[in-house]
Amino acid sequence: MTIAYSHGLDMCKLSGSVFPSAMKPALASAIVTLMLNLLLYLDIVPSLTELSKEGMVFEDSAAWTGFSSLVGFLVVFRTSQAYTRFWDGCTACHMMRAEWFDACSSLCAFCKHSKSGEEAVLTFQNTLVRLFSMLHALALAEIEDCSGENETEAWKAAFGYELIDVEAIDTKSLKAIKECECKVELVFQWIQQLMVEEINTGVLSIPAPLLSRSFQELATGMV
Repeated sequence: MTIAYSHGLDMCKLSGSVFPSAMKPALASAIVTLMLNLLLYLDIVPSLTELSKEGMVFEDSAAWTGFSSLVGFLVVFRTSQAYTRFWDGCTACHMMRAEWFDACSSLCAFCKHSKSGEEAVLTFQNTLVRLFSMLHALALAEIEDCSGENETEAWKAAFGYELIDVEAIDTKSLKAIKECECKVELVFQWIQQLMVEEINTGVLSIPAPLLSRSFQELATGMV
């Protein structure tokens, strides 16, 4: 499967960013601060002028120091947590790809000494590779951030990953995937059913302990 990444102004995109939601309270606070400073500078409100005298709250640095320390701690803590969760997600995506690639590779290798004909083996291998390609693309599309005003367009872009010969999949199956809400789980079940069917036909005539490994790897990738 090939995934194309765009370049250029990706850093300036708002999709998936926390800046739009953070800007709302930050902008409100900045406006209030600006208004208070203007009121103090122009001496419009006498009560505010009294608070700015020496020893009052506006001139006492202890309160601001404590507040700044608390905000700094929260920012560092939340940033650290976000960084950790980001790399956990990246690791999980790579593990998902590795498990599914290993499962697909093993199943193709198990056909080396198949008891069925060459045509049946090739049909199984080609179908298997196409389904795994679709499974990976659908999994990546499902974790794509599609929130926001252009949610429909975002979903179209998310499901626009390049697939391996998707035209070879029959129209009825493609329509079922399009209309299904649990797309990843549907293709996952198709792959399992395909494996079970080919055990009965003799395409997968490998011993059960070895074949069970592919089922385990397929399930591990779903986690």
